[in-house]
Amino acid sequence: MAEKVVVTGGSGRAGEYIIAEMAANGYDVYNIDAVAPRPGSASNAAHFWRIDVTDYGEVLNALTGADAVIHMAAIPAPNTDPEHKLFRINMMANWNVLEAAEVHRIERICMASSINAVGAGWGQKLYMPDYLPVDEDHPTHVEDAYSQSKWLGEQMADAFVRRRPGKVQIANMRFHALWDPATAERHLESGDKTSTGGRQPMGFWSWVGRHDAARACRLSIEKEFGGHEAFFINATDTTLEIPTMDAIESEFPGVEIREPITGFNSPLSVAKGEKLLDWIPVESWREGTVREPEPNEGKPAPYQAQWTR
Repeated sequence: MAEKVVVTGGSGRAGEYIIAEMAANGYDVYNIDAVAPRPGSASNAAHFWRIDVTDYGEVLNALTGADAVIHMAAIPAPNTDPEHKLFRINMMANWNVLEAAEVHRIERICMASSINAVGAGWGQKLYMPDYLPVDEDHPTHVEDAYSQSKWLGEQMADAFVRRRPGKVQIANMRFHALWDPATAERHLESGDKTSTGGRQPMGFWSWVGRHDAARACRLSIEKEFGGHEAFFINATDTTLEIPTMDAIESEFPGVEIREPITGFNSPLSVAKGEKLLDWIPVESWREGTVREPEPNEGKPAPYQAQWTR
């Protein structure tokens, strides 16, 4: 098991949950970020180094002695920066981390990808899937620079594995929405959740809890699967209060259904994460309860209240 783990972007909204997860499981965690963690953040459980991930020399230095790296540092959405800047920063950060990991012979790498790697989420028109549920074999239909940076980040990981076949393992985590418990509670207490339209279908009405996402990152470092793999990291349920098939029939009529999608189950498959990582998401906004999984949990246990309506 890796001991020293470097988390890039550890001061961010996913990073602090990842740091807490890794520290709780006995890792020596380093947070390398351009921004210091806020007071009271779980990110303070890590050693902090202020670096610019687009500077290769700084990344190379920061990864010295690491057993694994969890790369989260990036511009996290396409609606705050011009596309050329977003693409440059995200792509250079990916390359710098992967190249530095190769130089240091780091064998376990976890990267932040996104549902946008297949082109869903931020395109200019409704994303029409080829089939449902969408899995990691689904072809990409990327358009915007943010989605390109996520898809090409996965292609870059493939290339670096080819450079060190049998020597490096890389997981690209296709996160979606990354809700904290407060966000889940606000959604629970919000109004009508039966509308399926607008931009909602672009994300397949899906989301993921940050504790579940952090646990997936830890398992990607600990489990043996070899080479490079992408994983959809999202909750098993949707954000809707109507059956998922009703939403699909409304917004995606005629799309091939390859496996049954029952109840409120998400149209994004997490079967690969269960098979290769023993990861099953356990957080749900429906119960009025979101809880932190137990340390080293691989399979879901009964819910334990972290907050209750």
